[in-house]
Amino acid sequence: MAPNTPLRTRMGSRVQSRKAVCELCGVEFASRGLFNHFRKCRKQASQAINTAQRKAEYRANIHAQLLKDLGSNSELHPHHSAQPVPAAATSSVLPARDLSLPRAADTSTLVDHGLVTPLTRAVRDTAPDLETPATPNRPTAQDVPPMAPMGHAGPEHSSSCLHSNAPATSSDPNVSDTPQSVRPGPAGVEQPDATLSYEADSIKVEYHPSSGRPTQVFRFEEFNRHRIAEPPPPPPAKPWNPFNTRTDFEFAELTLDAGLSDQHLDALIKMIRRIVQNANDFTFNSHVDVRKTWDAAANKVTPFTKHVITATYKKEPRQYDLYTRDLWDYCKDLLRDPYVVRQMEWDAQRLYRFDGASARWVRFIDEPLTANSSWTTQSKLPTTHKPLLLILYADKTKLSSFGTAKGYPVIVRCGNLPVHIRNGEGPGGGRIVGWLPIVEEEAGEKHKTGFVNFKRIVWHESFRKILEPIRAHSHTGVWYICGDEVHRCVCPHVAILSSDYEEQCVMSLIRGGNGLFPCPMCLVPKLSLGDYQPDYPERTGSEAQAILELAMAQRTVKDREEVLQQWSLRPIQNAFLELGHSDPYKALSFDRLHASHSGLFGHHYWVQFKKHVVEVSNDAVKLIDAQFNAMPRWSGLIHFNEVMGTSFTDGSKYEDISKNLPFVAHNVVTEVTSLAGYQLLVTIRRYLEEDMYVGLPLQTEWTLANGRELQRRHNAQLQKYRELFEDDEDEKNWNFPKMHTRKHAFDDIEQKGVSRNFNTKPNEKMHGPIKKAYRTRTNRRDVAMQLLNIDHHFYIAGHIRTQLDELDAYLKARAEEDAEDSEPLSDSLGGGHISLGARQNKCTIAQFLEAHRDDVAFRNFEQRLSKFLTKEYKAHNIPLPQNKPIKFLLSSMITEYRLLRVNYESMADWRQDTDLIRCSPSFFGMPRYDCIILRSAVGPDFFGRLLCMFTCTVGDKVEPIALILPYNKPTRALPVKDHDLRFYRLHEQTRQRAEFVSLHAVRRGALLVQDFETKDDYLVHDLIDSDMFFRVQALREL
Repeated sequence: MAPNTPLRTRMGSRVQSRKAVCELCGVEFASRGLFNHFRKCRKQASQAINTAQRKAEYRANIHAQLLKDLGSNSELHPHHSAQPVPAAATSSVLPARDLSLPRAADTSTLVDHGLVTPLTRAVRDTAPDLETPATPNRPTAQDVPPMAPMGHAGPEHSSSCLHSNAPATSSDPNVSDTPQSVRPGPAGVEQPDATLSYEADSIKVEYHPSSGRPTQVFRFEEFNRHRIAEPPPPPPAKPWNPFNTRTDFEFAELTLDAGLSDQHLDALIKMIRRIVQNANDFTFNSHVDVRKTWDAAANKVTPFTKHVITATYKKEPRQYDLYTRDLWDYCKDLLRDPYVVRQMEWDAQRLYRFDGASARWVRFIDEPLTANSSWTTQSKLPTTHKPLLLILYADKTKLSSFGTAKGYPVIVRCGNLPVHIRNGEGPGGGRIVGWLPIVEEEAGEKHKTGFVNFKRIVWHESFRKILEPIRAHSHTGVWYICGDEVHRCVCPHVAILSSDYEEQCVMSLIRGGNGLFPCPMCLVPKLSLGDYQPDYPERTGSEAQAILELAMAQRTVKDREEVLQQWSLRPIQNAFLELGHSDPYKALSFDRLHASHSGLFGHHYWVQFKKHVVEVSNDAVKLIDAQFNAMPRWSGLIHFNEVMGTSFTDGSKYEDISKNLPFVAHNVVTEVTSLAGYQLLVTIRRYLEEDMYVGLPLQTEWTLANGRELQRRHNAQLQKYRELFEDDEDEKNWNFPKMHTRKHAFDDIEQKGVSRNFNTKPNEKMHGPIKKAYRTRTNRRDVAMQLLNIDHHFYIAGHIRTQLDELDAYLKARAEEDAEDSEPLSDSLGGGHISLGARQNKCTIAQFLEAHRDDVAFRNFEQRLSKFLTKEYKAHNIPLPQNKPIKFLLSSMITEYRLLRVNYESMADWRQDTDLIRCSPSFFGMPRYDCIILRSAVGPDFFGRLLCMFTCTVGDKVEPIALILPYNKPTRALPVKDHDLRFYRLHEQTRQRAEFVSLHAVRRGALLVQDFETKDDYLVHDLIDSDMFFRVQALREL
């Protein structure tokens, strides 16, 4: 909406926008807020402070000082350090190192304004202990351009909202309509060839030049994201070895999943032995047999090893236990598995889709290998090398309810695998590769710089041990014969670091929230964390290494600290910088779960909003809880009975609270009851829209531009909220790191693919089984190895289970090939995109109507059904049985169903999704009548609520039919809050207007929330998923 467009009042009448322009800055403001703004604006003008210039000058001074210091030490050479690193690390020096390993300073040179290049390590010039070392030469790097321009992707498989030809424009009066964060595409992007014509929605795959693979174009229906390999070899005949039989393995697998104690396991075995008549196929006699067989199977996949990490604090050596699974052996577990390696992609690629409307190719990204960073990395590798992307996660977790027992798992995932495997729980999914020691706080040492540095030393020494098996390979590559019998030279490297802010500070070795520059990824000053507009220089590994070496060249601890504090760095060598192609500052990524869901919303917006509700009244608090409880249930959306007095620690719960909040609070927190609370609610709605774009499963240039625009609108609304408290001495401080880190979200997506590639949520889910195992399977003493053994058993079970499933599929395929008289499988009822479940007994229409005799929606049921089907058959030119109108009687038979599965193509990523839609008088003891979106033959899609679903027979055809209650868009003027909170409002028709529809017309399910303020009005919940978000956005534009 343009800034001067008239707005609607609550009563629906039109009034001119109540705006005024500040004569100092020229920005429009609401009249009621102009006085406070003018006073603030005049104060800033009188001070004549140019914030951006001051920041630039500050950074220039720091760089100048660094150049000066490096220049004054021009004689300094890595092999002639002015200040040698002591063997025993203290709080202000580098950690103790094994002198036999190459060090950062051994081969680095000072170039480019005094900054050293990223670490190359002496390992390039030595002969590492490789299985088959690759040639260590490197070609000239090819720079990767930013995202290519992306336009509308066509109507068949995408939303006009998702791939619109222009980014969203702002409807906020204080925000310019010109997106400030849209980045131009590269000059060399391929333009459409006038001599060629492509089918709309065709997919083009442009592989990295060093791959030697030609560019390919596919029809949309033929596009396969995964490499087509040769048929796999037959699976092993007895994949359950060393278990004696398949039954033994499946029994042990079941007891493992159930988490049975030894006593329960013994009792179960005894019971089975009493029941089973033929025990030859079951050889266990006690839990000892099960444990021994698990141990015998341990070598099927990489086991854990214990190490002792020694570090010195205040001249006292201290030892800590570290448990690791060999990282390279884990990689080999993946590479030699024929069923996993066939799913892996090996080359960076750019994906395009042909837009028929504009006759041009538009680029999209999703997986890490489709983004810019992987292209850059492969440009630095020899043409024979293939990038092996590792995604690492580390975070402490409480094992016990009171938090006295803690664990510190390190989890790895492979970025070459598709997301459904990589983020799944089966083979190819995340695996624990380390269990870090936790240095407990000591009395008198808490928050002391020396002790904090000591903890960082222990952390990086531990991680150095975890990374050690791939260190040499990351520089030179290593040849390996994979499970698909292809000989590859792979280069493992850390592409993504997934972690919470606290762990990011440890990984990057910055000084945290109290440092001058608290962001692990850029040099934003501490006092500017809440300022969205300026861009600040990015941190790089080469710069951090140069600063560290400069600091260590100083003669006194004080001088070292003075250098490092200017950059918020610690005097410790970063373990990640010892790897090739693994800059930790580029690998660190925006953490949507902790920064947005449990961070910005859970710890800030939600806390503030509850305060405003309390200020309204105690009844308002109760009403918020009651309306949360009244929210209809939806698969994938947590239902809350109450929220106002309950504390949560799970970011997923905060995510669902935030999604529901606008729909349950709009009639409680209004401009009248709480102006500040209402402005915060509007801000939260903008935050939710930004978060939807951050979480998209597929991104184009336009979605990235729209996301950045929504981020700007979000910040503009937050600024309005903050201005309401600018004269309040207790105003909340919005300068905190997680407020700032979301600024990097869309940049990270461009570089590493969509946010689910680096989201911590899949890794946090792995904490659940660890905690359960702690409670049910350990003796609560020395639990680390016990838990890791259990995890290893699950790893083994998954490995064997995959081979068993492949064996079953292989034997089934063989049997079907050999069957001469095999009959084709019948299609599921509904023609493919729908299927019915929860079948009830077949009955007459009269019997069916007994349960609905008082419901006017079911009156004249058989007559209306007859007219509907007759009209439908004629409209679709389907011959009528015996050329007569279809006629149903009360004695006609129908079959009721209470579950509908709908497969639909998502407008967010063009993949198939499935909705489970209920229509039941009692689902878990409660009535459940879900809503649906239906295709209309004469107009836009429309919404309806299911009243019943059934099948009836017409001639020799079985027709799936539903009786629905339709919803229409209101014809009256809409309230202002519908614009402010982006509501899509519908009005429920009377039950007399219920109508029949064919279930073939159902597009997908929908969640409609009752407007608690207006009878028979409902609001479409457009935040349940990204597909619904874009569908409603498209409906708004009609």
